[in-house]
Amino acid sequence: MERSNSSETLAGHVVICNCNEKVKTIVEELQNSTVQASLDVVLIVQDHHLWQDNPHWHPIITGTARFMVIYGSPTDENILQKSHISSARAAIILADPKHGKLADAPSTITAIAIERANPQVHTVMELLSSLNRSHLEQTEINEIICLGEISEKLIASSCITPGVTNIFENLLTTEDGTPQIFIDQIPQKACNLTFRQLAKKFILNEAPYILIGFITRFHSRKIIVINPKANGKLNKDTPLAGNSKLVTMGYRKPDFLPYL
Repeated sequence: MERSNSSETLAGHVVICNCNEKVKTIVEELQNSTVQASLDVVLIVQDHHLWQDNPHWHPIITGTARFMVIYGSPTDENILQKSHISSARAAIILADPKHGKLADAPSTITAIAIERANPQVHTVMELLSSLNRSHLEQTEINEIICLGEISEKLIASSCITPGVTNIFENLLTTEDGTPQIFIDQIPQKACNLTFRQLAKKFILNEAPYILIGFITRFHSRKIIVINPKANGKLNKDTPLAGNSKLVTMGYRKPDFLPYL
């Protein structure tokens, strides 16, 4: 189902480039989220027939958020302007089925075109071959998701800890009543406090979320630390600098200040 609302007032929306079987789930998750306001979505489709011939890819739109389809190439500057990429909060680049296993190359070109049009947009790209990851790390793409890598790691983890895939499935949905993982900038008031100190404050002040980790820079590298150890280079007692981010789990986006 498509809504042909005018895109003249679009801002803070999500632009999806290319269509495949993942469009339906992605759009419905973005627009039915219980943890944030529903997001308008613009889908850029290169192959009109591919989209029309696969109605099971079409999301079911039930709320007030808009879903618009634009036909054209996502590398075309005019098409990107029509999608209001300059005011978008995020861009998702899906692998184009017509390119088969070679879709990573045109996806990369699309990502470069998007970053040129809006360097501030958060870009997420679907990667088919993990062999191409090292090349993409030299670009400005914010997140690279290789489904093959994720599947392999989940399969291995489920053998070690049966049922772990069900936990991940629960965390990744936006359905009402399921907790979400949030990543937010550490507030100025919390700078130089440690994970242990922050976790204690949140518990004692009955914050409606749990601190589960942090992201910081160590020797110019971004390091993700979940459930930090008591010792080591980055541990529970490592002071967190102002460029750090806190990783929490809860039902709503966390507000840190009332609980510090």
